[in-house]
Amino acid sequence: MRKSIATRIANVAADEARRARLGLRKKGLPPLYYLSYTIRDLDIFEVEARFGSLYRRERIKRRNCLADTRVGNHRYDHVTDGGIYDYGKDAESFEHLELPLSNQEDALRISLWRLTDARYREAEDAFLRRKSTELTYLDEHPHLHALEKKDPIIDTRWGSLPPIDEDRWESYVRRASATVRRHPLICNSHVALSVRNLSIIYVNTDGSIVFDRLSYWGLECYLWLLSKKGDGIPWTISHFCCDPEELPSLRRFQREISDKAVLLEKIAASPVLHSYSGPVLLDPVPAGLLIHEAIGHRLEGNRLLASGEGRTFKDAVGRIVLPEHLTLHDDPRLRHFDGKSLVGHYRYDDEGSEAQDARLIEEGKLTGFLTGRTPITRRHESNGHGRSRRQQRAMSRMGVTILESSKAQTDQQLKEMLVDQVRIQGLPFGIRIRHAAGGETSTDAYNFQAFLGEINLASRVFPDGSEDLVRGVNFVGTPLNAVRGILGAGEKLEVDNGWCGAESGFIPVSTISPSLLVRHLELQSKSESTYAQYCYPMPARDDSP
Repeated sequence: MRKSIATRIANVAADEARRARLGLRKKGLPPLYYLSYTIRDLDIFEVEARFGSLYRRERIKRRNCLADTRVGNHRYDHVTDGGIYDYGKDAESFEHLELPLSNQEDALRISLWRLTDARYREAEDAFLRRKSTELTYLDEHPHLHALEKKDPIIDTRWGSLPPIDEDRWESYVRRASATVRRHPLICNSHVALSVRNLSIIYVNTDGSIVFDRLSYWGLECYLWLLSKKGDGIPWTISHFCCDPEELPSLRRFQREISDKAVLLEKIAASPVLHSYSGPVLLDPVPAGLLIHEAIGHRLEGNRLLASGEGRTFKDAVGRIVLPEHLTLHDDPRLRHFDGKSLVGHYRYDDEGSEAQDARLIEEGKLTGFLTGRTPITRRHESNGHGRSRRQQRAMSRMGVTILESSKAQTDQQLKEMLVDQVRIQGLPFGIRIRHAAGGETSTDAYNFQAFLGEINLASRVFPDGSEDLVRGVNFVGTPLNAVRGILGAGEKLEVDNGWCGAESGFIPVSTISPSLLVRHLELQSKSESTYAQYCYPMPARDDSP
């Protein structure tokens, strides 16, 4: 999309927002007092290959819009529970999210009108339901306003997006996928490239007009090994970045695939660990996952307003929640760290607020939360963390989360501390988690306050310092016990780029963390099955990709 086209679309959207602001009035119902449009123009390219053959190649262009209609006033409107449960797929407006790909102004106006009208009626319905509910249940936050007032922002800078050489990447993916021919125990595999070039146009009735452009490049190779004992061992190699120049060369990626295939054979031959409780040393990526799941989601400000949430840290501002040598903050303004692009970077959030460095925990003491324009205190100011994807209302989410230590230690020192803890706790061994693929957590009050991390690679560490691989477990725990048991942090910080799912959708996030030694963490068995061997052997493979 050219900037001139983006400007035309922004002008049409701003005009339609003003028209709706003046024209949406129903006798006996509260007025529309605020409206914003977040228009996302997506250029998606995906290609997938298996065992050296192309299976899928798609180029998709889409344009959708999140319309935030607010009825009532800035003091009191229809949004409840911080808006974290808004915009389900069963709403009428869900059918009108897609905008025309053509740039004809009449077509765009009609689509925005249809979406806005549906969102307005849904907002009025929600307002009446809120009033009805308050006949039975008290408003927990009568002193808080509904939406922060902000001065308008005009920023129409229009950056460039990396071009997509489709034929080159098809060849790359196809040739990379052929690498597994050399590894007969790999029974299932694919290599895929996914590119999302995103152009954002944001306008609101305050007078803001904001442009932004973001690019996400994801390269992955999935490997699944079936051992002779029937154990299925998966591994996903993932490279996620904003710049295709950071992706590995074909030769380097082929070597990485071969190395991981050999590693899977070693993992398959390693003993199964069914459970464990004791000291754990987490390498930087698993450590970042622990912080993301155990703390990060619980510092999302909108959750403090939801009656169904556990609100772990609601009254903890000013209290020690981490060891005093640790500081945690979230700064989406950062584009790069240690030579790597950060997918959690953005200039403006999905509520039109400028991204800021949210200072969360300073020297172990909780100092603040991730916030959008939904007030969580009387003197509320958004720090630009309102984020969403597609139809979900924006809520406070992580962007670029950074954990730092003022008493960093070397890898060798952390390992020695782990061995000391093994001796102190009278255990036969400790655990080192080298790689984790993802995690999840429960923050609502109904469920247990816990988190889980999916382990790909772990080893036992014995009192003499020797290590051997183990498999079959994930790490679990309760957030406060886990983070307060951090004994030490490493000196090298590493980036983990990934996708994070929550109520406002899947969004890209970056975590920057050192290694962490935790005094006590539990490991539990994975949910796994033992597979029968295939009824007859795979065809003979050509081992030359």
